[in-house]
Amino acid sequence: MATLKNPLKFIKNPLAPLLNKLPPMPSQPPTHQAHRSTLLQLSLLIGIAVVLHFSIANALIASFAFAIFILKTIIVFKNYSPPPKLILMILTIASLGMVIYVYGGWNGQRAGISFLILLVALKFLESESLRDYYIVCLLLYFLAASSFLFDSSIVNILLVVAYTIATTGILLQISNPTKVPLKSTLGMSTSMVAKALPLAILLFFFFPRIQGSFGFLPSSDAGSTATSLSDSLVAGELASSAFNNELAFRVEFVDGVTPKQEQLYWRVKTMPLEERFQWRVSKPEPQNFVSKSTNSEDLKLDKGEWEYSILHEQSTDRYLPYLDYLQTKDRGIRLRDFSVYVTRRALDTFSYNGSSSANSFAEFSKPSERQALLQLSSRPNAKMQLLLNTWREGASSDAEIVNRVYEYFKSQPFEYTLTPRALDDLDPFNDFMFESQSGYCEHYASAFTIIMRSLNIPSRVVVGYQGGSRVNDGQFIEVRYSDAHAWSEVWVDGQWRRVDPTATISPERINLGMEALLELWDSGLIGSNDTGLALENLLNPTGASKWFKQISDSWKSASYQWNKWIVNYDFNSQRQLLKKLGMDHHNSVTTLVGIMSLGGITLLLFYFWQLVPKTIERDPLQRTYLKFVHKFKRHKIYKKPSETPLEFSQRLASLFPPSEDDIEQITNQYYQLRYSIESGDSQSDIKQFKSLIARFKPKKS
Repeated sequence: MATLKNPLKFIKNPLAPLLNKLPPMPSQPPTHQAHRSTLLQLSLLIGIAVVLHFSIANALIASFAFAIFILKTIIVFKNYSPPPKLILMILTIASLGMVIYVYGGWNGQRAGISFLILLVALKFLESESLRDYYIVCLLLYFLAASSFLFDSSIVNILLVVAYTIATTGILLQISNPTKVPLKSTLGMSTSMVAKALPLAILLFFFFPRIQGSFGFLPSSDAGSTATSLSDSLVAGELASSAFNNELAFRVEFVDGVTPKQEQLYWRVKTMPLEERFQWRVSKPEPQNFVSKSTNSEDLKLDKGEWEYSILHEQSTDRYLPYLDYLQTKDRGIRLRDFSVYVTRRALDTFSYNGSSSANSFAEFSKPSERQALLQLSSRPNAKMQLLLNTWREGASSDAEIVNRVYEYFKSQPFEYTLTPRALDDLDPFNDFMFESQSGYCEHYASAFTIIMRSLNIPSRVVVGYQGGSRVNDGQFIEVRYSDAHAWSEVWVDGQWRRVDPTATISPERINLGMEALLELWDSGLIGSNDTGLALENLLNPTGASKWFKQISDSWKSASYQWNKWIVNYDFNSQRQLLKKLGMDHHNSVTTLVGIMSLGGITLLLFYFWQLVPKTIERDPLQRTYLKFVHKFKRHKIYKKPSETPLEFSQRLASLFPPSEDDIEQITNQYYQLRYSIESGDSQSDIKQFKSLIARFKPKKS
């Protein structure tokens, strides 16, 4: 007996009658292939992104992405087929493994952007259909937006806008089955982006900004390139920052009231602990925090003599720079030593406000504090001990002793240098005072503070910045890491007094700033006979130098305003903007939601308004012809929208035979006036045409 190969073959499908009644499945519409020139343009865009990635990612990952890009470019040029699926799978696994190996995972900005660039390159490599290329373009939009995680400058946003326009132009070319000129697509994409920009700007400024951060966002890698001042001061190390021109922060003073250059001491860290000519900060303890009540009692000068706002660049430092001496602030915890400590570092740019005065106002609360500021590990030798006895002998006060030591530094052949030599490891203090007599600011601050403690005067070293470059006649001040400075602080006459021995060794460093000093240093004019002339040319440039400085200041000013209002635009900035617009409210989120709702309703109304049929504006000739058409309404005869005047006249002639000649004459004259190149005196002809229609009356047989 024969067996059936498929027993279910003859079982009747109960749904068969229903399926037979259904309409056939629609066939897939025919699609076109992307043009070769369009793919080459897309390849160029991806190539630019891959090359720029070398400045962000690990060289291994960037090189791997570049190799994939070159392979796809060859495929496009030679019109080859994409690699087999197995090869693509191996490359994908290798990409993922490479990111995990280099970054220890994919959590983080650099790991995420590296994975995205590899994803773009691999997707482009396997792309063959239009849908694939659409996805590649979509990924390019994400890639362009992710660049703001690393650079939010004016130049970068212009590049991102140009990149977006180019990507949109490629999308338009891919969507069009016929080849479209590049100039035409770029014009259309530019128009589309330009129309979207106003809405994007409104959303940027008025979309509710949420305070705080999100734990699920990738961790920031900005700290890997951020700079900060060290918590310890080793002789010679601070001098290396003199050639670091990286921007630390920018300061804008309220009402333009700016201190003199020699008053611009920006305190960051106070270092009371000394060991062998080296200094370090003490660990912030809760008992050293200045409470709110104490802080409010310290407001002796009505918020200080100077009020200012600081726009700080990214940094890993837990101490914030404020102008000495701090009175009030809105960020960080103020310690008893005038430094300001933050419990959480802000790796991105951030802003804060403060006010300061020229005088200090703190006092010792315990005798132990005074004793701690007299501790020393460096010991004076016999020669130094003789000097100490001389300074102490006959002095009526600690202030007089301080002045004597200061004058000693001024009278001796000490030199200020940006490249100090190494000191003796066993006795660096005495080696500097009597052998080297050459150093940077930390050498002089350290030596002066040790001398003060040896004379039983409480003292400490302060590290921060001094000076800064004034931009646009003091509109704001740029402080760079090259402005890093160290000075001494001594306790005399019941208050802290700043003493900077560098000011007597190198007055131009304090009075003119580090920028001027570096200019002289680079030109080799420090200490030469041409120093005065070089300073005059630097401070009062003429000709091309003056023009270049004006351009430089204008660009710095634009960059500052950009960072202040765009890059650093946060919840507090948004509240200030609303306040300036007269929309200050205790609940700014409610205000912003109302603004966004009103904006959304306005957009909807504008959209529906565009859908409303608009009255067509007609010229006098058309309006006259319509009067002719309306004469047939009482006969219930209407001109169809699809009918031409000639077709309409032929239909009328069949319905009104006695008026056939008049209808033909009116129609011919209308054609003559409307479409003829030479229609004679148009005004007189139109007047005659109006008269002809006015006399016309339809007649039936």
